[in-house]
Amino acid sequence: MKIEKIEIDNFKSLNNFKIENPNPFSVFVGANGVGKSNIFEALEYLNYKAKSYKETDDLFDGYKNFINYKRYHENFFINIHYSVGELSHNNTFSRIPYEPVSSGIVSSGPARPVPFNQSPTVLDNLDNQFVNNFSRIFINASDKRKINSNSNDKLNLDGSNMEKVLRRLLQQTNTREEIYDWISLFIPAFSKVDVTSSDLSGTDSLEFYEKGFERPFPKRLISDGTHNILCLLTAIYQSDEPQFLCIEEPENGLNPYVVKELVGFFREQCKEENGHYIWVNTHSQTLVKELTREEIIVINKEDGNTVAKQFQVKDMHGLSMDFAWLSNVLGGGVPW
Repeated sequence: MKIEKIEIDNFKSLNNFKIENPNPFSVFVGANGVGKSNIFEALEYLNYKAKSYKETDDLFDGYKNFINYKRYHENFFINIHYSVGELSHNNTFSRIPYEPVSSGIVSSGPARPVPFNQSPTVLDNLDNQFVNNFSRIFINASDKRKINSNSNDKLNLDGSNMEKVLRRLLQQTNTREEIYDWISLFIPAFSKVDVTSSDLSGTDSLEFYEKGFERPFPKRLISDGTHNILCLLTAIYQSDEPQFLCIEEPENGLNPYVVKELVGFFREQCKEENGHYIWVNTHSQTLVKELTREEIIVINKEDGNTVAKQFQVKDMHGLSMDFAWLSNVLGGGVPW
């Protein structure tokens, strides 16, 4: 799947929002409160709708809370234009949140809800990479989690079922070896990781081994950074098929060296042979320094609306991306 364009209108601060020909590995940078998370949440909403969750609106606090206040009675839509091989697809999900109660020719009275304006075939054509292999990841952010799954198929948004998914992955020899290689790069003291399951309680327990220690460390004794690394690796390896991952602030708790290596890891996973889309939002200068201009998307807010700026053709004249960002050479993405 190659995404050619994403358009979002009337979702929170996203009005006439557009991203064109994004890089499979893309990083969204900007000041606090400019709407970076709104982009990921809108895509998460579309994913839930594509899987026909009837309670989707309630999971997102009701459409009264995500429809933009300035444009309350206007159409809300998300459009994804993508191609697979030589075939091009255009999928639009839309609805009109309210319509006025009509009295004769003149409309009057309070607004009332109307059903979704949605073609039954529109979302049926959405690529499997976005429908069944989409995940939004915000480790430890339990307040952002919509559904708490105890499955071992896919990582919860907050990583709360990491042990179950990781246990499945460690049972696959090739996958376990790859995960071990990456953990060894990120955590030099690493020796082994295992997940044990209790037949009595049905719970899974993480056991993390370090060099020089015979006994494993349980989850409560490993660092937040180690836990985050395990969650990120679990998310990447949870499926053999190409995924679409929206990862929020992956740098939390990580050493700058690890953040630097993490960029290379994400970039590697987005190469054609793997086929992943990995989108990240970040406040990390260390992470941004490692990016190319094609990989960075600067997010600003103008008149209350979130806008994106891309740089596929802009010459940075040899400036590192973090300097270009924080010195405002990119024309945004900073608080002032």
